[in-house]
Amino acid sequence: MCILLYFLAIFSFTYLKHLCLIEAQTQTNAAFTIDLFHRYYSPKSPFYNSSMSSTQLFHKVSLSSASRYHEIKWLQNNLGGVSTNIVPNEGDFLMQISVGTPPVQLVAAAVTGTDLTWFQCKPCILCYQQNTSSFDPASSITYQNLPCDAQHCSSLDTTHINCDPKENLCRYWYTYGNATAITEGVMGSDSFFFTNSDGDETVAYTSIAFGCGYQQNGYFDNDSAGVVGLGNGPLSLVSQLGPSISYKFSYCLTSVNSHQVSKLRFGGVIEDASGNGVMTTPLLTINPSPFYNLGLNGISIGQMSINMNRDIIIDTGTTLTYLDPSIFYNIEAMVNNAIGTNPVTNNPLLEPVLCYDTTTAALIPPDIVFHLNGGDLVLKANNIFFSIGNYLCLSITASPKDGDPMVLGNMAQVNLEIEFDLLSKTVSFSPKECYQESS
Repeated sequence: MCILLYFLAIFSFTYLKHLCLIEAQTQTNAAFTIDLFHRYYSPKSPFYNSSMSSTQLFHKVSLSSASRYHEIKWLQNNLGGVSTNIVPNEGDFLMQISVGTPPVQLVAAAVTGTDLTWFQCKPCILCYQQNTSSFDPASSITYQNLPCDAQHCSSLDTTHINCDPKENLCRYWYTYGNATAITEGVMGSDSFFFTNSDGDETVAYTSIAFGCGYQQNGYFDNDSAGVVGLGNGPLSLVSQLGPSISYKFSYCLTSVNSHQVSKLRFGGVIEDASGNGVMTTPLLTINPSPFYNLGLNGISIGQMSINMNRDIIIDTGTTLTYLDPSIFYNIEAMVNNAIGTNPVTNNPLLEPVLCYDTTTAALIPPDIVFHLNGGDLVLKANNIFFSIGNYLCLSITASPKDGDPMVLGNMAQVNLEIEFDLLSKTVSFSPKECYQESS
């Protein structure tokens, strides 16, 4: 008994000492960087399969991109843009995060299209089969359920809360798409631990609010423990880390063909937003939408251009870029004119993307410029074109109909340092070879 008490005392002292460091950490500007890895293209991912062909890989991620796009469309059309999270899909970027005391390492999708972080928790009443570790709140000495009057409980949309005053538990529920997937659980808080890829130190924060999902029904990805929400809103992880990271975060996504890890940084990176090559555009997002909307005034390729006055969502969870059909057909004609040939009719991907046969002629893909409020976002050829065997394909496609939400997908975001500032409500883009900092 004395030995047990001794070890408990040592553990408590060590943890309390560490806890003091954590609390001090949250009161300072503590920028840190963690690794992001593509679910299938990065060797660091636990789901990387080197034997899969590029065609097989893209078929998987493009299918999930379409699923994610319809998710966004349904949310905007049916929920009026209220804060809600998304189902992890096969085209997204994953991160490792440890939760609780002692910490449990989880693999989750890092998504800018939601503000709520949630994980599947034990003991599950009804859960999808998960190939990675799950979180058990009963095993964490720092976990706490949130009561109904907690600030982060009231940050949920009222249609997503079920609070019984007698039990005083903040219960949440979310449906996805046309209710083909549902998650229900309890809002809680616990310590979050991040491994800083710049020096392998552990960066920790206490009392981060998240959803503990006990009932998940429908389509969910077995490879993910849940979602880390990086979107707009008070429940977003970047909002909760708050002044310690200056309410800023950024990422630099590597091309999937590089098979390198990407970087996600909490805290400011782009110091001079007016510097050479850096473009800053205001966010048009209106609360309580979880999306980051940008103003798109036009698109040009060389001397050809099309004008518009539309919003476009920037989302790390969507692979392809979606444009109105009327806009996309103009882009298709402009791309064909710039390349000097028409796309093949026998699409090798069986997906609605333009592909060109590279065996008939040497093709030079053009840059495409998105004219945003505040400046031009120049998307180089490696942002928007990709190679599949003997084909060169465009990662921009048409949404189902005019008026549907337009989305800037993660393929168009590679080799750019993209910084979100939640206080100034801006997004900055800086061209960068992201793989130079990846390993």
